This record gives sequence, structure tokens and C-alpha cells, in this order.
Amino acid sequence: MKHILMVDDVATNLKCAAEVLKDSYDITTARSGKQALLIVKEYVPDLILLDINMPEMDGYEVMEKLKENPDTKDIPIIFLTAETDQASEVKGLKMGAMDFIRKPFEPEVMRSRIDKILQMTDQKRELADIARKDGLTDLLNRRYLENMLDKADASAAEGYFLLLDLDNFKLVNENFGHMIGDEVLIKFSKVLQEEVEDKDAVCRVGGDEFVVFISGENSDDKIKSIARRLIAGIEFEVNDLISDACDFKLSVSVGIAEKPVDGKTFQELYSAADKALYYVKQNGKRGYHFYHAEGEKEKDDDENSLINLLQLQRLIQERGHQSGAYRVEYGGFKRIYHFVSRCMERKSQDVQLVLFTIADRKAADVDSSKAAAAIETLEEAVSKSLRRGDVATRCGNTQYVTILMNASAQNGKQIVERIRKKFTELSGDEDIYLEYEMQNVGNKEE
Repeated sequence: MKHILMVDDVATNLKCAAEVLKDSYDITTARSGKQALLIVKEYVPDLILLDINMPEMDGYEVMEKLKENPDTKDIPIIFLTAETDQASEVKGLKMGAMDFIRKPFEPEVMRSRIDKILQMTDQKRELADIARKDGLTDLLNRRYLENMLDKADASAAEGYFLLLDLDNFKLVNENFGHMIGDEVLIKFSKVLQEEVEDKDAVCRVGGDEFVVFISGENSDDKIKSIARRLIAGIEFEVNDLISDACDFKLSVSVGIAEKPVDGKTFQELYSAADKALYYVKQNGKRGYHFYHAEGEKEKDDDENSLINLLQLQRLIQERGHQSGAYRVEYGGFKRIYHFVSRCMERKSQDVQLVLFTIADRKAADVDSSKAAAAIETLEEAVSKSLRRGDVATRCGNTQYVTILMNASAQNGKQIVERIRKKFTELSGDEDIYLEYEMQNVGNKEE
């Protein structure tokens, strides 16, 4: 039911109008302009019936305040007045009023005019929504994102422009037809929406190209984490839609441009991100790359192969024969994980999944020579610290994963600290240390 706010300093008028409209609308009343402005801070009504002649603050002043506020400027307003002069009506219409209703109220006329205004407002909103949305995925469309970026204040609108492309999508249409291709794109869009915050813009620019604009000041490291999460999440979800017998898998490539460093307008950012995306495509696909105004830097393969716990779970839960940098390294580990998962369905036990990552206090990335020594040290620390029944395996050049059987979160943390302590003792390098992520994969809540 639509919600109407009625503002009038005469209690009788409020009572009469509420009686006429109560069966068709939810009604809230206010006895002054100031009270009305306080009410709209709490919720935004679908329409306001606003008396012109009120003490302290008349209807025109209230309307000015409403129009100044981005949250209330589009609320349709119908003026209530006992005046019959054209000057008042012209003034109100110029300010943006949708209509006038004369006092005393004629019930059928009042309902008819309110119904008409609300219907027009709904149609206007629907058309505006259609104009800014992609017809297939319901994401924002290219035109909307162009307007948003091009009209933004360049000095205040920092952010990252991520251009995502679905590798091997052409094969989906060729092998399964365009209906399945559309389903893949819809699933792609849903994962993007789930993984990105509400404040950020998610857009389909055309075909299998999508853009995520992450607004505000962020670090490259945070954007890297988001890119990795999007790559893993999308691949896990969309490959479920095609047959296990299929001889190809979908993957995601991401080109990244920073605003305003690499560009300020949509076209400038798109061009920069597209060049970064092309670099990924030319270097094996499935990864991300940043564009830099001073020139592109070499792709860091170790950096692109780092994963987080969410990605790890999605990757080891995949079905069928997989290819990829870190999938083939732990095929046996995947079978163990599935065995553990089946056990968890029958027994009420806690199992902790722990992902260790080797890090350097003095550098963003671990030097390859240091990484080789550190991963050997980590293997030794793990083997000396795990209990009987626990499982562990290497996961890339600087990461290691363990399954801690029948371990609560508290037990898991104790084991993790034991491994970290042993690693520090064996390492002998004060700059190298261990980061970790841990998650309960059993039936019990942490």
C-alpha cells in the first residue's frame, strides 16, 4: 500500500482527508512544516499532500527544503489550498508541484488526482529504471555508468575501474547454444553483485564484458584481493552450468585502471583497463593486471597465483578434471577434502581449514629465492606440529593449506600458533613471517 504524508495545520482537515483516503493508502499526518521535515528524515513517503498556508513555515518553504535534499527531491507533491488565484497555482507548479487540490475536499476528486499522480510517478520510475539497466542481467548498463563517471567531480571521485571478460565464452554459445550462454551471463552478473559492496557500481558494457567500479580511496592490495575473489567466485559458479564432460572451462580475465591516475572519464578508464585486459589475454588469460599511466609493468605470476580461503574452498569443491596453476597441485588433497566433507555429514565434528601465506615485512611480494627457502621451512614446521589425522599440502609457491580434524576454533588457533612459532624458529629470517586464514568446515558453529 502506498504511503502518503499529509501536512496541514488544521486538525479537522487532516481528519477529513485521512478518513477519505484510509482505505486506499497508509496515512501519516503532520501539523506543521517543521514536523513534516522531521518525518521525511525517518522515511520517504510515496506522495505528500502539502497545505500552502501554514504559520511559521508555509508550504512553499517546505517544498524548497524538500527539493534541496537529494533523498526527498523527487517525492511528488500536491498542494492543498483554499485560494483560487492563479498566481499561487503558477508559483507552485513552477516550483515542481504535481497538482493542486482545493479545499474543502471533494472525496472522489481527491482520490482520482492522487491515483493519477502516483500512477504517473510509477511509470516514470519504471522508464528511468529501464533506461539505466541491462535487459538480460538487470545490471547497470554502459550509458548509465558513462553518465555517472563523466558527470562526477573528478577531484572527489577516486576509484578503481575493473573490466572483466569471460574467457572461452564463445565456446559456450557454439557448444550449448545462446540460451545457455545467456544463463552463464546471468550467473556471472549475480556473482558480481554478491561479491561487490552496494556502494559500488556493477555494469554490463556489452557481450561478455562487465565493469565493476569500486568507488573511494583504496589500496592496490585491496583491489587485488577483490579481483582474485571475483575470478574464483565467477569461475566456480558459471562452470556449474556446463557439462562435466565438456573439454573446456570458463575463466575470467580482469584489466584494472585507477581513477583519476589512469583517466577521469568513462572512455579514458575503459581504454586503460582494456589495454590491461589485453595484456592478461596475451599472457595466458585467467588473471588480472593493472594499467599504469607511465607504462605497463611486467605481470607478476606469483602475485596472480595467490589465493584466499574463499577461493581455496571454491576451487577444491569443484567437480571433474580441472586445469590451472593451483588445481593440479593438490588433486589428492581434493579427494581428502571431499572425504572429510562426507564424514562431516554423518558426524557432528568441527574441522578447521587453514590457509598459510608466507609474507615479507619489507616488501609487498616475497622474493623468489626467499620464497623457495621459506616454503621448505614451512613444510618442516607443519610436519612437526600437526597431529595424527591432520592433512596438509603445498598450494603454490608461497602458500600451504591444512585440514585440522576434530578441532574447535580454539584448538585450531593453538595448532596454528604452534606452526607459526616453529616456522619462526626454523626460518632464521626476521623479515619473513606467516599470515593465515582459518574457517570451520564442520557442522558445529564456531
